[in-house]
Amino acid sequence: MGKITKYIIGGLAVCGVLFVMWYFANLVIYTLIAVVISIVGKPIVKFLDGVRFKKIRIPHSWSTAIALLIIVGSIIGLAVIFVPLILQQARIVAAIDVNVISKDFHQRYIGLQNFLHDYGILGQRENLDAILISKAKEIVSFSSVTDLLGSIVNFASNMIIGLFSVVFISFFFLKEDKLFTNIILLLLPQKYDERISNVLHESNILLSRYFSGICIQLLTMMSLEVIGLSIFKVPNALLIGCFGGLMNIIPYVGPLIGAIIGILIGVSSIMSAGNYNDIIPMAITIVCVFSAANMVDNFVIQPFVFSNRVKAHPLEIFFVVLMAGSLAGVPGMVLAIPTYTVIRVIAKQFFLKFRVVQKLTQNL
Repeated sequence: MGKITKYIIGGLAVCGVLFVMWYFANLVIYTLIAVVISIVGKPIVKFLDGVRFKKIRIPHSWSTAIALLIIVGSIIGLAVIFVPLILQQARIVAAIDVNVISKDFHQRYIGLQNFLHDYGILGQRENLDAILISKAKEIVSFSSVTDLLGSIVNFASNMIIGLFSVVFISFFFLKEDKLFTNIILLLLPQKYDERISNVLHESNILLSRYFSGICIQLLTMMSLEVIGLSIFKVPNALLIGCFGGLMNIIPYVGPLIGAIIGILIGVSSIMSAGNYNDIIPMAITIVCVFSAANMVDNFVIQPFVFSNRVKAHPLEIFFVVLMAGSLAGVPGMVLAIPTYTVIRVIAKQFFLKFRVVQKLTQNL
């Protein structure tokens, strides 16, 4: 068989694999999430396997189940904390006196409408009220409400199936340490077994360090922001701080998103109390607390998590995150660093003869 024929067959095989992955994208996503959970949970399983009560050891299956319960319980615990806070914030927003707000902003509204008339954006006979009402009717039409309800039902059913699938797959990945490696080896040529095993081993070490670092970062940022907001007596400090800290999972822009949403939550609480004069001081306080926490993150936590733990230069990570964000938006930014880590490990094993690969992987 000639080289050209081999390349053609190899290309067709790769295209076939990519098509199957695209067609069964949900299954691929569930598997990847399960891999992440198994990476995070393996240290817990190893610790539990080493626990002994006199001469009795915890069975490996029990250690796996307990580790999985700890991870799932932590996620449920976060939901238990967040959901009541969100419901409380919803009640605060519902308590806002719309009539008082409308009187307070009426003069500004008239000024905006006159501005739009003066510059020809609105016709002299057009009224901003009528336009806003018509747009609201379009948004809250029967079809849109029906589509929304259908989407909610579809999302809920997919979420239940997804959660069950992820937990089920994660259990076996945690229980059988080499299961994921064996699956990958079965799908690829046998002559690359050693290299692929090295890729998976090194990736597992680096990603384990990275995800543990992410957990440290999120917990630290949540604590700093909640404490800072509580000191300045910001309403709903726990919700704002926890959400703001959680947004740090998105590199670089996450703190900005968290600060904006935090300001909206804080301002809504002030508006419900009718203290409109405190809106600007409250917003400034939230910005200052988030800025101070972000400085700690940038100068202390991030170099440790994003650079040292994945053994890449901070500027290198910055460009990777920007490129991933331009390609896939916020999800791309979240997945940029672990994906780039795996790509570097693969490049080290298969493309080390190239100078650029040698430079990028010299610290691995």
